[in-house]
Amino acid sequence: MKQLLSTVLVALLAVGMISSALADEAAYKKLHAEAVVANDKAKEAGGEWRDARDKKSKFIECGDKKMSILHAAECYAAKGDYKNAMKYAEMAKSQGELGYQQAIQQKNAGPRH
Repeated sequence: MKQLLSTVLVALLAVGMISSALADEAAYKKLHAEAVVANDKAKEAGGEWRDARDKKSKFIECGDKKMSILHAAECYAAKGDYKNAMKYAEMAKSQGELGYQQAIQQKNAGPRH
């Protein structure tokens, strides 16, 4: 009976861990999509920031490579590290939103005489 109970307990813990991982993956995918949309909007306004997703950016390290913030989020997600993937996806989303705001605020900027 004890062995059956411990087997059931281990199975329940495994199911809980799997469902938690699936929830983390779903949350990451949603945030990643929001980051892409925010950066697309910033790019259209002329305000996309370089480190958000430029392939030449070497801002964040993932493994032995350095890359842009959004690419680092994708790299960590591919490794199953959703904590870091979420962190960098949120950072990329913020940069997209801030880049858009900056572009709108400065669209009529010019020299002061």
